[in-house]
Amino acid sequence: MYIDLHNHLLPDVDDGVKNMEETMRSLELAVREKIEDLCFTPHIYEGKYNNHPDKLKKVFEEVKKNTKEIKINLHLASEVHYSSSLSEDFKKGLYIPYGKKGRYILVELPVTLLPKGVEDGLYKLMLEGVEPIIAHPERYNYVQKNIKSIINLIKAQIPLQVTTQAIVGALGGSARKTAIKLLDMGLISFVASDAHHPEKRPFHFREAVRILNNRYGHSTTRILTIENPRRILEGKNLLPVRGKKGRLSPYL
Repeated sequence: MYIDLHNHLLPDVDDGVKNMEETMRSLELAVREKIEDLCFTPHIYEGKYNNHPDKLKKVFEEVKKNTKEIKINLHLASEVHYSSSLSEDFKKGLYIPYGKKGRYILVELPVTLLPKGVEDGLYKLMLEGVEPIIAHPERYNYVQKNIKSIINLIKAQIPLQVTTQAIVGALGGSARKTAIKLLDMGLISFVASDAHHPEKRPFHFREAVRILNNRYGHSTTRILTIENPRRILEGKNLLPVRGKKGRLSPYL
């Protein structure tokens, strides 16, 4: 039913699960969480997680062989750490965008300080024919202090993704407060789990959906958890998302 487009459940490639057993447990839990499609997004971060797409695709194929009995549709993309060479590295084929059309790619910004020239760097990436999605802005210190710190990204209509963990309060009060504020303002395009482990950092998907339903209604929740994630996989335009009291982002 739901679609999870951000997690670290591909085994032994980054700071997520460490072996196939943990991946299997995670996927079994995903089914219980009513996740129908799941896209692995392992880190690609030069100097820290030097994951080449060929390596990740090989591990992905091994996972699919081991999970044939689990009723879930699996996909592979990547979470790319922002750098000034983002567009050049994309041209070299060092990243994995979402879906067969490859229209969107998940980009993680530094936590403590917004890089100078980030707007230009993301614009150059867009000139290469791929659109960035900003991962978990609610976790960045500068966004927690002032949402206007990323106002240029918002005005450029770059999609933002909030985590279910933040919505339910599993990442602390500041992250939850910022996540809810971004959602209230109609600035978030979709939610995803950013799950790293079946027990230590799980999905929290059904609990987050309950909160979203109560605060924004079924229609908005469906766009956040099903419709826009599906459109990302299919390479289609995203639907606008209404925030608190039907509020739409003034920048759409």
